[in-house]
Parts: sequence; C-alpha cells; structure tokens
Amino acid sequence: MPDRLRQAALLAALLLAPLVSAQQPMPPAGMAPQAPQGFALSPAEEAYLDQVLTAWELESKKIQTFSCGFTRIVYDHVFGPAPDPETGVRIHVREEDGELSYQRPDKGRFEITKVRAWDAAQQQHVENANIIGEKWVCDGEAVYEYATEQKQLKVRPIPKEMQGESIVDGPLPFLFGAEAEKLKRRYWLKLDPRAPAGQLWLVALPKYHQDAANYSQVELMLDRQRLLPTAMRVQAPDGSQTVYTFAADKAEINATMARLWGQLFSAPRTPFGWKRVVEQAEPEQAANPSAAIR
Repeated sequence: MPDRLRQAALLAALLLAPLVSAQQPMPPAGMAPQAPQGFALSPAEEAYLDQVLTAWELESKKIQTFSCGFTRIVYDHVFGPAPDPETGVRIHVREEDGELSYQRPDKGRFEITKVRAWDAAQQQHVENANIIGEKWVCDGEAVYEYATEQKQLKVRPIPKEMQGESIVDGPLPFLFGAEAEKLKRRYWLKLDPRAPAGQLWLVALPKYHQDAANYSQVELMLDRQRLLPTAMRVQAPDGSQTVYTFAADKAEINATMARLWGQLFSAPRTPFGWKRVVEQAEPEQAANPSAAIR
C-alpha cells in the first residue's frame, strides 16, 4: 500500500475508528514493558500528563459534531525528491487540502479535495486536477471507500458489537473520544516542553506490534485553551512522514444544521459506471484496521 494511502487510512481510522475495538493484548501482570528512552517520566511529569489527558478527555466529550479543513504534507523518503545537497532539507512529494467531519458517536467523513504534486521539471508543486484524492464515509454501520482508480465503491460493514461508542477505540484515537487510561495503556506518552506558545505538544509511541507496524511515532499539537488538535505528524516505520495542519480556528463545533449533517454521513449511492463491492473483514483485519482498509 502506498504511503499516501496508508496515511489516508490512518487519518480515517483516527477520525472514524470504524473497524476495531482496539482490544489489543496487554502484557502479563508484573511484566510491564520497559519505557523507551525519554519516556521514563518523573512523578511531576506524570502528574502533569495525567492532568492534560483528563482535561482533554472531558473537552472531547463535549463535542457532538465537528467539521474542519486540513492540509496534508506527504514526505516520501523512497520515491520523493532527494534532499537539497547544501541544506539537507527534504522536499515533500505532495501537498493536499481536505475536509473532515465527525458526529458522535460513530459517523464521519474524510475527503481530499485538492492535490498539488511535486513537478521536478518546474521545481515546484503543481495542482493536478487529474489526481483524485481519497474519500471515506462512515454512517455508523459501514465504511464506504471511493476507490477511484478501480471505479469501485468499497463497502465494509461494521460488526454490531463494534458499532456505537466502542468504535472510538481505533488505532489512532488522537482527535475524538480520547480516553486518558486507554491512551496510556496503548502508548508511551510525554509532553514535549518545546511546544510553541499557546500549544501543548503530545508525543506518543505505540507499545504493541499491531500499532507499530503502521506508525512508529505520532506527535500532536493541541490548542492549550480549547484542547483542539492544530497539527499532527505521523512517522511511518520506513522513515516517511505525513504532517497534518488543521484549521482549528475555523472549525465548526456542535453545529445545528441537522439536515446538512444527515447528508454528510448518509450511505452513498454507487456512482454511475462503478461497481459496488462489499468486503467482509477477516479475523486478521478485525485485529488490524489499517490492513482492513487498504
């Protein structure tokens, strides 16, 4: 799976968490894994982290509907442009604009609306209308993926036991439904003191192999006042990374336009000339949502 699609899957998963209840194996009692370097917190650091996570959880629970634009910057260490020989700065291979929406407890939408790809001849990023961005919709009962190149609308039903509140426990629960204890069980967490003014900088490393196979580190910037995400960087195991910048200052929170929200998350019709493909999740996919939505 190309990195850009993997990152789209991850963002859809962190927004929708549609395919798994994240019941990952915990280490046996008395055998807690060793904290990696930099994540062995002092009592004061641990207390501050708990304070932030608890406040963030409480604020997240106030959000019933959310809509926000974002920009995604994709760096590809394998197929992307080589670093500048003088500065060492690496040029991102793509920059994309998108929209994401969420309705508690289990509805969401993710769509890339504009794509600018690196053009080596022009030495700049150029908008390409022929490149179709990713698009996902979750109506609470199924996830619908628009596979444009195959002209397929892929439908992945969500098992009954995973519908509702339990589906917020996805692979990257860093935008909505973040529960402090669940986050601490699944990730090594710390707050980076180098955060810009007015921001909180949360760094997370996955504790378990199922998560680590898809991302090696996640960094999230939160607005200190509203505890809304303003930026996120996801580092892949191969060294590639994707940076999301969220227009949190323009986000619509708890909007009252019920008719519009209903249209956003309704099960889509199959586009003319396309094929509707219903895919049942295999047991392995149920344990690894990123595999399920590739």
